[in-house]
Amino acid sequence: MERWRTLGQKGGAMRVLAVHPGCLMYSKIYLRLEPLGLELAAAAARQAGHEVRLIDLQVETPADYFRLLERWRPEAVGFSLDYLANVPEVLDLVRMTRDRLPDCFIFVGGHSASFTAEELLRHADGTLDCVLRGEGEASIGRLLAAAHDPGALQRVPGGCPRMPTSSFLNAVPMFLLQTAVCRIL
Repeated sequence: MERWRTLGQKGGAMRVLAVHPGCLMYSKIYLRLEPLGLELAAAAARQAGHEVRLIDLQVETPADYFRLLERWRPEAVGFSLDYLANVPEVLDLVRMTRDRLPDCFIFVGGHSASFTAEELLRHADGTLDCVLRGEGEASIGRLLAAAHDPGALQRVPGGCPRMPTSSFLNAVPMFLLQTAVCRIL
């Protein structure tokens, strides 16, 4: 059974944590970017009936993030990835989140994620459930509803899910399967 099938009631409201990564290299003093896209996606998730919290790691610390994970125990965590420079940080956070919350549905969205979905899923080594490409606020409600059904993730506009494993699919390199699914959607 896939890990996200253990989340709450199928299609029911979820606790969703929206995460904006830390400042870009050397920009902490000079530049902090408003996480507008993440705020819009969080608002859309709220409109879809989910309980949503947002943490901005440009202002908060990773320790604050992990404390929030432990105390609030979100059922879904979404990371904003608008800049390629944040990929290593986001993938590290994805892995550490999976270690702490193994049943959590973990996804990434944003400008850079939209263009690197297959690579993100491959480099996440099975810890990332889905990349949401395009305008997240348009699809996040459907994505969260589909989190309980891996087959439905493939039908979410912009959804690029991690491929489930099976003995039949093990004969085909995962990156070929992932690329095919993401390109078809």
